Amino acid sequence: MQKLWTNESFQPEVASAQTLDASWYLDPQVFEREQDAIFARTWQAVARTDELAKPGDYLTSEAAGEPIVLTRDQTGKLRAYYNVCPHRAGVVARGKGNRKSFQCLYHGWTFNHDGQLLRAPGMEETPSFDPACFSLHEIRTETWGPYVFINLDDDAPALAAMWGDEFTRVSGIRWDGWTLVERCEYLINCNWKVYLDNYAEGYHVPMAHPGLNREMNLDEYYVDTYRFFSIQWVPVKPANQGNPNKRRYVNPLPEDKIRYHVMFPNFMIDEYPDNLSVNIVRPQGHDKTLLTFEWYFKHDIDQAGIETMVKFADEVQYEDIEICEYVQQGLKSRSYNRGRFSARHENGVHHFQSLVHEYLNNDVIPLCREATPIK
Repeated sequence: MQKLWTNESFQPEVASAQTLDASWYLDPQVFEREQDAIFARTWQAVARTDELAKPGDYLTSEAAGEPIVLTRDQTGKLRAYYNVCPHRAGVVARGKGNRKSFQCLYHGWTFNHDGQLLRAPGMEETPSFDPACFSLHEIRTETWGPYVFINLDDDAPALAAMWGDEFTRVSGIRWDGWTLVERCEYLINCNWKVYLDNYAEGYHVPMAHPGLNREMNLDEYYVDTYRFFSIQWVPVKPANQGNPNKRRYVNPLPEDKIRYHVMFPNFMIDEYPDNLSVNIVRPQGHDKTLLTFEWYFKHDIDQAGIETMVKFADEVQYEDIEICEYVQQGLKSRSYNRGRFSARHENGVHHFQSLVHEYLNNDVIPLCREATPIK
């Protein structure tokens, strides 16, 4: 295949590399290529397991521009299908709920939770019509922690081989004892990569996030990069630094750290001393992005502590949204084409952009390689 998206200046070493060309953030054709080359070939979080707790539970979603329906069948197995009837492409489910079968809203074709066609009204006199040939098209599903992931590529490596096992080992994140307490969505006017670029570095914290800056010892902010994920980490400032009346963490422990995890292409976890938040980025077009945040806390934290942290995180999020929307506008300027990376601060951004480049050019080496963290 011709490599239409090659950025000849993109270098494997962050110290000598230039950023992606501005057109990669602005061109609708690049976005369409990403849907097929990135989002249809990687594991996409589409639901939580608690949303599909009982046999018959279902919900609709989308991935890589494709309509999806997820369900838990009568044996308790999680399944996913294209939400497309094989007759005339009608939808077989809307919204979410619990039901014994799926029925196309167009002509009433009915399917069980195994995807098999049960009834096709009006097809009795159609010659050579075999219901077994008209099942719903099933999609691969896997779970990691409390999340259900799907992959539209039948040949893609398992989630564990991509980043799941290595990430669990390296990050040490375990979901036991964490409770979902809050969920929020933000629709922002920027390309999805603008948001990921911003998320993948702490270089902007002193200028963009005064509240967060009060909590971080930025002299010790580093990013470790692995094959398909990166981890930013920074110690929390000691209690004797800064005005305690403006601190979120007034009495931090010496070992307390803040970590930000980026799993390619669009699944992130913020890890603070007292909470986790999952951030899922869903492109809505070449210049529009939907962000979903879900906050998890330990069972023993009080409600006041939860509300304070969610408010703090919400302020940080709106600060990021403002920056990202300014960047999207700046990328359109005739004065800008591409930039340079800070070798000290932006190896995480370079890592993310290198994977975008790799996938768009079909150069992906899919199985996980051992990688020494880069500091």
